Amino acid sequence: MDNETVSYEQAKEYLKSLYDWSLNGLSCWSDFVSIAHNDYGMDSVDFSKYGYTELVLFGKALTIFNNWGFDPVNKMIDEVIAISI
Repeated sequence: MDNETVSYEQAKEYLKSLYDWSLNGLSCWSDFVSIAHNDYGMDSVDFSKYGYTELVLFGKALTIFNNWGFDPVNKMIDEVIAISI
């Protein structure tokens, strides 16, 4: 993985921003977490409900997979949830 492009802290900040934005009642956080946790029961993400901000935040969160991979992303998700509760 290319861990130099997005630092661990920057990646967590991307996720925290996505989480915070989802507190407006939008599904972008739960959609991303379902993808990250490989929730096979999940239907596809309905991007028609997303606006510009949701698409940008979701896109930034997806870049984390390219830079860190599956297990570190799930660890970051757990850390974001822990600091947000």
